Amino acid sequence: MRLLDAVRAFLAEHGIENCRITVALSGGADSVSLLHALYSLKTDFSLDLCAIHIQHNLRGMESERDEQFCRKLCRSLDIPLQVVACDVMGYAQEHGMSVETAARECRYDAFSRYCEGFVATAHTASDNLETVLLRLTRGTGLKGLCGIPPQRSQFLRPLLRVSRAQVEEFAAENGLSYVTDSTNAQDCYRRNFLRHNVVPALRECNPSLEESFARMVQTLHADEDFLAIQAKSAFDACRRTDGALEGLDALHPAMQRRCIGMLLAEYGVSNHHNILVVQSLLQSGGSAELSRGGLRAHVSRKILWLEEVYVETPEKILKIGENSIFKGIVVEAAIIPRTNLEKFESVHRMFTNNVLDYDIINKCAVLHGRRPGLRIKTQNRAHHISVKKWLSESVSPPERARVHFLSDESGLLWVQGLGAAEHAAVTERTQNLLYLRIITE
Repeated sequence: MRLLDAVRAFLAEHGIENCRITVALSGGADSVSLLHALYSLKTDFSLDLCAIHIQHNLRGMESERDEQFCRKLCRSLDIPLQVVACDVMGYAQEHGMSVETAARECRYDAFSRYCEGFVATAHTASDNLETVLLRLTRGTGLKGLCGIPPQRSQFLRPLLRVSRAQVEEFAAENGLSYVTDSTNAQDCYRRNFLRHNVVPALRECNPSLEESFARMVQTLHADEDFLAIQAKSAFDACRRTDGALEGLDALHPAMQRRCIGMLLAEYGVSNHHNILVVQSLLQSGGSAELSRGGLRAHVSRKILWLEEVYVETPEKILKIGENSIFKGIVVEAAIIPRTNLEKFESVHRMFTNNVLDYDIINKCAVLHGRRPGLRIKTQNRAHHISVKKWLSESVSPPERARVHFLSDESGLLWVQGLGAAEHAAVTERTQNLLYLRIITE
């Protein structure tokens, strides 16, 4: 299918019209061709078209050249352009990841922060083929073999049925100029190695490689969708009211893995290793600690449940000013005289949930993470509640380990998101209030 026809068919098939589309514009042949195709179709589909260029700052003057090219191109088409600079190298070092992975995370973070409506990326059938080959080298399942989805949330990939050769043909036919990333020629990157060495060998076996691959992916997508529906039905049937799963042993192993994955996903620890560990427990029983997340899986009497493993949590004596016990989060503590209460309430949202009676604190207060056995009674509750139960019901699994608590010699004073304990709550007798403000860096 020719590029312009493919983009037109994509927009019609996915019902994309009367909306804003931001094109992720690198300046390369793929993104330039996509921008021109959407520009040609914007009247037919009533599109509000704009673009975003991510300045990765990785290639010195060449990166600057790419940015200036994108600016000039968008001016010529009267298309608004947003340029976002990212410190990819610093991000990669800080998070211990490859530059490729860091660049991708920086890009998608910028898309989510700066783009309204849809974001169109210029992934082609050739990119999709390389992605699946990369996943094969690492080991993947059916979902991984499906490659890049045509649409995921706000992200659109209108060129997935178009090969890189067809993109270059479109650019030549329309006299489009573009820039070339010099790192594309370097085989030190795994994707480039596959592109230059493996794909040409496969194309010798099948000259219509991308077309055949696209048909395979379409079939696998349908299979994956069907199995996902079946797994959701099986998961719901096995789910007990206490959150455990019962009856997984009666399912096909493939369905077992999917249901286990769904349970682990609720805690943010769904990966291939953990799924296999839990699946082995269905046969042997017992328990096993999972990688990441501080969780232990248990199987007894054909019932599977997960339990949080408590480890020693950080703690510091609270000081007035900035406090930090978790990386990237600051707890700012301030003492507010009662005379300033009304003014302070009008300025700070969530004030009442993060304030307590400073006058009743016994000696000093300790800011800490979660501990086993914590219970609290707040002003609006008739009885004490288990903090562990509240966390499981009200806080997403990845965030539970980063919830802040404040205690003194009298016990628990305050829980982030829950509020002050009844004995530490602000009353008419309170003269000084302690306000705790959570700041995520």
